[in-house]
Amino acid sequence: MTLRVATPTSFGPERDSALSVVLREFLGLDYRHETEPREDVRVSMNGGGDLRIADGLFSLPSDEWLPSRPLAKWDVCQDLPEAVVSEPLLPVLFGAGRMDGQRLGLDVFGGAFFMLTRYEEAISSERDEHGRFPAEASLAVAEGFLHRPLVNEYAEVLWAALRRIWPRLERRERSFRVVPTHDVDVPLSLRRPGPRGVLTAAADLARRRDPQLAAQRLRWLAGGSRDDDPTATFDTLMELSERRGLRSAFYFLAGGTNGHDASYSLDDPWFRRLLRRIDERGHEIGFHGSYETFRDPELTRAELQALQHACADEGIASATRGGRQHYLRFETPTTWQIWADAGLAYDSTLGFGDRPGFRCGTCFEYPVFNVRTRQRLPLRERPLVVMERGGLAEGFETIARLKAECRRYGGDFVLLWHNDWAVGRRGREGYERALDC
Repeated sequence: MTLRVATPTSFGPERDSALSVVLREFLGLDYRHETEPREDVRVSMNGGGDLRIADGLFSLPSDEWLPSRPLAKWDVCQDLPEAVVSEPLLPVLFGAGRMDGQRLGLDVFGGAFFMLTRYEEAISSERDEHGRFPAEASLAVAEGFLHRPLVNEYAEVLWAALRRIWPRLERRERSFRVVPTHDVDVPLSLRRPGPRGVLTAAADLARRRDPQLAAQRLRWLAGGSRDDDPTATFDTLMELSERRGLRSAFYFLAGGTNGHDASYSLDDPWFRRLLRRIDERGHEIGFHGSYETFRDPELTRAELQALQHACADEGIASATRGGRQHYLRFETPTTWQIWADAGLAYDSTLGFGDRPGFRCGTCFEYPVFNVRTRQRLPLRERPLVVMERGGLAEGFETIARLKAECRRYGGDFVLLWHNDWAVGRRGREGYERALDC
């Protein structure tokens, strides 16, 4: 079954992108897009009937593309009880909250476009000390919906409305996935701390009650190999993922001169062996752009090539499809454009380090759109849902809730757990609990 979608003529590239993501990517529906002089979006199909959808965002000049606050809340269960939503009261970004006969007042496509393109970040000057858009400046935090994948909810509302009119309409089923990722910032301890390290080993035993970690630390302090370094938890992370049938992604730095970057070289034989071991065990090797790369295309290309050359030297052919920016430094849409131009297939930077949740409003991977050039890019965003630091600050109940949201919509629970956060029994158990909660 092919839907016919008629929209107003304004903002053609933006409408094309929003329709493609919501209808084809999220719902798996075939459609044909047409434009005509009208004031709403009309969805029709052979066999009669149509659905009219509010056109809110794209009916406005682009300099007015910010929702009015406070946001209205729509009690979806009153009008569309069959819609799968996280909570009954749905925040309305654009349009109105109602389903009146065959008219849906919620601007599904405009709301999805606003969240997925990170439009608010592109026009905001709010930045933290690392040049990042802060969670506190986001509409999701201000209006209290960071912990729900709003765009997925909008898509489900649209699906429920479509099914009322065409009950035989079918969609593509999606499967929930856990996607463990590991930014390799501190692969090894910076130095052997001497007598102070013995005190740390004593604390491993007495305070942390972890004799295995204490013994490992003492071996390393006594001149053991790098494999004895407690920070080198790569095999542990791979083993814990493998037990659950999961494939981890390890994102490696391949340069950087800023004090925030790690000081390791992929030319080091130990790291070459590590790359081979990760690849031989079937896990992913990806790119971790250094601190200054998020606005620098030349530095990005140079570091990516360094990682690719290291992998090629070791016979690793499937590496560096994607990755994540160091410190989650990201500028919308600059960083996306840099990654697309470098030939990367996906980015997984977009989450907040200190606040777990759905920065992009979704737990689905999706193709990105540059709001400045008004073009779709050959790059996909794989949104980060939880980083261990922010997740643990809010507790495992929050992590479990976010994971349940991803499962509800058949999405991806993308987890970032740094290798130096998996040290010892407590670190391992934390990672396992995040995978299993």
